[in-house]
Amino acid sequence: MNILIVKTSSMGDVVHALPVLADIRKNIRGVRIDWLVEEPFADIVRHTPLVDETIICNVRKWRRSIFSKQTREEIQALKKRLQEKKYDLVIDLQGLIKSAAVGKLAKSPIAGYDRASIKEPVASWMYDKTYPVSKKLSAVERCRQLTAQALDYVLPDTAPVFDFLFSSEKVENKQAIFFVNTSRKTKLWPENYWIELGRLLTDEGWKVFFAWASPEEKERVEKIKNAIGQDAFVLARMKIGELMKFTATCELVVGVDTGMTHLGSAMGLPTVGIFRDYPIELVPLMGEGKKCALGGVDACPEVKEVYDAVKEVLS
Repeated sequence: MNILIVKTSSMGDVVHALPVLADIRKNIRGVRIDWLVEEPFADIVRHTPLVDETIICNVRKWRRSIFSKQTREEIQALKKRLQEKKYDLVIDLQGLIKSAAVGKLAKSPIAGYDRASIKEPVASWMYDKTYPVSKKLSAVERCRQLTAQALDYVLPDTAPVFDFLFSSEKVENKQAIFFVNTSRKTKLWPENYWIELGRLLTDEGWKVFFAWASPEEKERVEKIKNAIGQDAFVLARMKIGELMKFTATCELVVGVDTGMTHLGSAMGLPTVGIFRDYPIELVPLMGEGKKCALGGVDACPEVKEVYDAVKEVLS
């Protein structure tokens, strides 16, 4: 059987969809699985051994220049490539008009959420098969439930499985990475809280590292790093794959509700997540390592809560 998974973005959404791969391979012998994803997030998919081929789309870029010759050529090239694959089924885990439209390029049967279960109901009209999945489930379980129904197997009552190409063996090097930045300002934790937490850890011999992805983010982490002192470090700008490899060398992840925090947890690292504006139960931290999620909607965990959670996940 030849399957195409469509989950194009964003980082956290791609991470939450990864467990469908282990579910599919456990239930369907000899299956081939390709994954359609936006270029910025492709390294996440490339770093799992459960995907046969990672196929790139650039929907975000195309939307900015929809009538350009280059966009038309890139879409035609993708269409040709997908149709050559002759997929038995395309599963749109994104549930958006743009993901349904890109999935339809394959000219294969396409499955997705039904009208009552989807973020953009119009997208459900583009599917050949639709399935009900409760919106009360977590993002991970919604993906797993849809895939199980689309491929007609019983979803096992087991924890989601994440599988990466690099080792996730526990390290004890007193090296922590803080993911303090995110795309929405309502998710940010106060800078003075990060400074206080960083000082508490560096006073205990920890080295604290910061990642960034834009000049604004770099300015923010530099400010926090300088206030913490000599055992805090700002990393060079990295692609996601490079940052994944560095994160795998750390003993601890602390971060706001952002893709890299969820990815660190999925990689099995001790992780503390700080939530400010979203229900934790819909996007819980997942993975085999110890983890603790604090906060929620309109919440702002205190430094002591986060510090205590760090001690808990390291115990």
